[in-house]
Amino acid sequence: MSLFEACQKANIDQIKSLIKQQCNIEQVDDQGRTALHYCYDHENIDCARILLENDLVKKSILNIQDNEGYSALNLACLGILKKLIDCNVDVNCVDEQKRTPFIWAASGGAIDALRILYKAGANPLHVDKDSLTALHCAATRGHASCSRMLLEIYDCPIEGEDINGCTALFYAISLKHSDVSQILLDLRANTNHQDNRGRTPSHCATLNGNIDCLKQLIKYNANIWIKNKRGDYPVHEAVNAISLSKVQHDTDEYLQLQTECCDIVRYIFKLYPKKVNIRNGENRTSLHLAASVGDIAMCKILIECGARVNSFIQTTAVS
Repeated sequence: MSLFEACQKANIDQIKSLIKQQCNIEQVDDQGRTALHYCYDHENIDCARILLENDLVKKSILNIQDNEGYSALNLACLGILKKLIDCNVDVNCVDEQKRTPFIWAASGGAIDALRILYKAGANPLHVDKDSLTALHCAATRGHASCSRMLLEIYDCPIEGEDINGCTALFYAISLKHSDVSQILLDLRANTNHQDNRGRTPSHCATLNGNIDCLKQLIKYNANIWIKNKRGDYPVHEAVNAISLSKVQHDTDEYLQLQTECCDIVRYIFKLYPKKVNIRNGENRTSLHLAASVGDIAMCKILIECGARVNSFIQTTAVS
């Protein structure tokens, strides 16, 4: 009997005998699974305990992932989940944030846990106290496969809004999860959705220096000339990003954001050169905004793009 079979059948004496004979504890099967995987997959905890007493197991196979990316710990957690469900726990119970286990599984990208919970009656459309859905949470953490599963199998609304009117696309773009935003766009997420502040996903992309997602949005026909309620276009957000950022000056993070925002402004005005002097709700151009905060690098780029250096701020005279 092999070590795999002994772990599968919970044959403790055979496991001890094989270990004493110095069998190959590090061996994996054609699915990439170790003896420890077999123990937890078949809920043979006592067998797993014997293996874990061996130093070689701790050093070599404890964290090995199988061909599907599961470690023994993943399987152990799924086993516990199944046991709890067998005890008739409420799969739709909520915590203080009104989040269900299904939402937490989505946050962790735990696809198998989602399947188990859904089969047990979990509601995939539940929202928490901030109106966040499982899709919002998966997108926030960058779980691409999980996001696709929530949309295609569990019918989570792609345009579901949180308390601020933001869809999952806003979160994916703000946090630079381009693989998730690509899935959302492929499945026809609205590129021009406006949140409670009038922002579109394009505003989020430019404010966070996310040129890759901005290019994605433009490819999917996003209109980057929509104003938010403050009167700013997405390009103005890119210009304002440095002054609005909480990043400490002269750090690598600060310099990176500055470079990214400069690249975005250069990219936008290369596509739309005639828009370089477009004004925001306060009648200020991008050059006005950059100059007002002393952003020399941004000023240089705007001038290179054709910004008028003697443009006046248009104001209404007070009589």
